[in-house]
Amino acid sequence: MSKNDFTRREVIWMGALGVVQLGILGTAALGFWNPKTNQERPKIQLSQLQAPPEQDPELGGKPVLNIAVASVISPMENVNLYGDLLNIIGERVNMKVKMVQRQNYTETNRLIEAGEVQLGFICSGALIGNIGKNQIKQILVTPQIAGSTTYSSYIIAPSSSSASSLFDLKGKSFAYMDPLSFSGRIAPQVMLKRKGYQPDNFFGQTVFTYSHDKSIRAVVDGIVDGAAVDSLIYDLTMARDESIRGKIKVIDQSEAMGNPPVVVSLKANSELIATLKNILLTMHMDEQGRKAMGLLHFDRFVHPDQAIYGKIQTMAHEVGLT
Repeated sequence: MSKNDFTRREVIWMGALGVVQLGILGTAALGFWNPKTNQERPKIQLSQLQAPPEQDPELGGKPVLNIAVASVISPMENVNLYGDLLNIIGERVNMKVKMVQRQNYTETNRLIEAGEVQLGFICSGALIGNIGKNQIKQILVTPQIAGSTTYSSYIIAPSSSSASSLFDLKGKSFAYMDPLSFSGRIAPQVMLKRKGYQPDNFFGQTVFTYSHDKSIRAVVDGIVDGAAVDSLIYDLTMARDESIRGKIKVIDQSEAMGNPPVVVSLKANSELIATLKNILLTMHMDEQGRKAMGLLHFDRFVHPDQAIYGKIQTMAHEVGLT
């Protein structure tokens, strides 16, 4: 079972989405910045994305399981990293799997809220979206990575930078990831707020990249002076891409938060939910499952610590997001 089991049209759609998103940082370099940080920061706008293609007529009579994968990293990277895992899930629940991606966390939340997807791999910060009040009840499992169920926001800068903490980037250019991202926005803003700074006035210029790998690349390429990124994605990227090693450094980090969770739509069938939970909790018990999780550096899936995710609401409130 492999990522190639996705239908050809699905992969084509993923590729088209990737091409659109690859324009983000180039657009940033051309001047979509906000030098007046006391005003609302402009977000880089992507053209309206089309819905994924209709399902193929020949599905072997199997029902379709729609699984959302949030834009933590670029679309084609999601296909590469999650493809095997999603296909195994589909095989074990005896359903045809479709990966669904959207350009930001808010749109992914809407899919879950509407029941258009049954399962979602999302960011912790996305728990504060439109479905935030109910989302805590929807967390199905948490991935354990390198023996831990928590991660942090890493503040990164070029290796040549004199900055040694987030606070050394005052007046500099900075990349956030997504408005709802814990590691890519909420955490650094909380860090600034708790030191008495106003986040909206701290940096000279800011931009949203909408994926952590693009934020990393923005720092590597000198487009920004610093960025806030998911520590898990940073470690994964450093392990996979030798070309960026030695070009960036971690200068600060936030307090820990629960790893990006796997959630289910409250509109999903309760029997399906129970089956999916069992599949994920036992994924590490065979070689096929371990190999698929290994691409993501997951050890296994475990029962979630609901309390630690509840901290997100408090932190988001501190910076005026709730």
